[in-house]
Amino acid sequence: MKTFQLLVKPVAADCNSRCDYCFYRRTESLYPGPAGHKMSGAALERMIREFLELRQPESVFSWQGGEPTLAGLDFFEEVARLEMAHGRPGQVVGNALQTNGLRLDRDWAEFLGRYQFLVGLSLDGPEEIHNTYRKDAAGRGNFEQVMAGAEFLRQAGVAFNILAVVSPANVDRVEEVYRFFRRNGFEYLQFVPCLEKDPEGGGLKPFSITPEGYGRFLCELWDLWIKEPSRVSIRDFDSYLARRKKGKANLCTFQAACGGYLVVEHNGDVYPCDFYVRPEWKLGTLGERPLKEFFRLAKAREFAWGKTPKDPECTRCPWRGHCNGGCQKDRVLRDGMPGKRSLFCSAYQAFFLHAEADIVRLKRSLP
Repeated sequence: MKTFQLLVKPVAADCNSRCDYCFYRRTESLYPGPAGHKMSGAALERMIREFLELRQPESVFSWQGGEPTLAGLDFFEEVARLEMAHGRPGQVVGNALQTNGLRLDRDWAEFLGRYQFLVGLSLDGPEEIHNTYRKDAAGRGNFEQVMAGAEFLRQAGVAFNILAVVSPANVDRVEEVYRFFRRNGFEYLQFVPCLEKDPEGGGLKPFSITPEGYGRFLCELWDLWIKEPSRVSIRDFDSYLARRKKGKANLCTFQAACGGYLVVEHNGDVYPCDFYVRPEWKLGTLGERPLKEFFRLAKAREFAWGKTPKDPECTRCPWRGHCNGGCQKDRVLRDGMPGKRSLFCSAYQAFFLHAEADIVRLKRSLP
């Protein structure tokens, strides 16, 4: 049986923040109405029961949004209760929560620590950088709230990582961002390049970054990271090294096919990817078929293998085995029109070439 994870959006795209570059906003039209979407108790129990009945080696729920903490602490207490009710003794169940941190307090942190949730905290860098695009519902920067949330997590012993969006605000300030994270003791980092098409005017939205900028960002970050005697975890680099050492990247962006998880919306609708919560990619709804059967649908298979690069240049590229064409969502041209390869193709090529000189030494030192 194919093993997979669930990415769950318990409150759809509802959020208490209005980040300028949030791609989840475009899904709001799929589930219109006032804010207050929330997964029902019946849908929650069906999803958890069906998933845990598969008895995978590890059953992982990733709770995202919008902002999943808007579902309330009582909702997640029920999540924990249902997981214990439907899991078998010894069954490994994991939970991850991606949050903007605005609702984190001692109660939330205590709960997340008690049930060993892995938390992803959205933070783009120092205050000026972070507040450029990340604002609360009133349009104010929320840096101080996020840092307070990080401290609650730290005090409660919660394992957490930082998710930073690479945007025009920080793409040319690599060392400043990296030193800020290191100075504040953040040892698990993930950097996501910002790329959004403008559905109205065409082209790309102004907070998107260029492939040249992203290539420089990756190379400069690598040089800072590689010189550290005790290196922090940077997800893209960890994945790249896993590919070079063990033959397979652990980040879906660089894997040969998509389809390592299913997205479950608040009402039970199922999609193949959180970047593709779109009517044309809806696979169905919970209850129509067993969870594992969604992967057998022709549409799911089409999506999974749609990752195969379509550009002939990709088949001749010496680095294809490292990036496998990148993420499907990034296959656009500079004018925003669909493209056959990732807009960040040249960025990845520049990075792979730049890092090559360090790879042999690193491979020898890895376990």
